[in-house]
Amino acid sequence: MTDDITIYKQIYPSQCIKLAELGYRSVLNIRPDAEVESQPNSGEFADATEQANLSYQHLPFDDERLSMLTVEQFAALYHTLPKPILMFCGTGARAKLLYQSALMQGLL
Repeated sequence: MTDDITIYKQIYPSQCIKLAELGYRSVLNIRPDAEVESQPNSGEFADATEQANLSYQHLPFDDERLSMLTVEQFAALYHTLPKPILMFCGTGARAKLLYQSALMQGLL
């Protein structure tokens, strides 16, 4: 999306070292834990990002629960996390919606 943030689909803990090698400094997971059986949980990402020396935040939401509070929380994380940030969800659609919502509200 920009030099500061990339929006992507589901990633896996095993990819965190490669993300750090690519220059990312933060990972933002917006996918709720246990959304589908096969997805890694936020604890696995916390461990993997720590090993890769990446900052990690988990801000879970689903399409039906996107509130102004969630948009504001995302904007606060966006402004404080080391950049560039890789933000992901299952397909990338919710991540894009969250980013665009914050942009439209003038929060980014």
